[in-house]
Amino acid sequence: MIVSGIKKQPKVNKVDVLVTAQVVGTTTPRIPASQDAIRERAFRVYQERGGKDGHDLRDWLRAEHQLLKH
Repeated sequence: MIVSGIKKQPKVNKVDVLVTAQVVGTTTPRIPASQDAIRERAFRVYQERGGKDGHDLRDWLRAEHQLLKH
């Protein structure tokens, strides 16, 4: 979007930054894991550990790590 001659930069989310950091220096581009994909994987992680509440951040980070390492 251009406003008053200044082009606004798109917002960058945490997932894009993490993926970009991992692929710098490689020749194979990677598609960032979407938040929907991470959310679905985090729910599977939650179910795999018995569905006990209180570990949502840990589940999210584990899911994010699992998706980004592939």
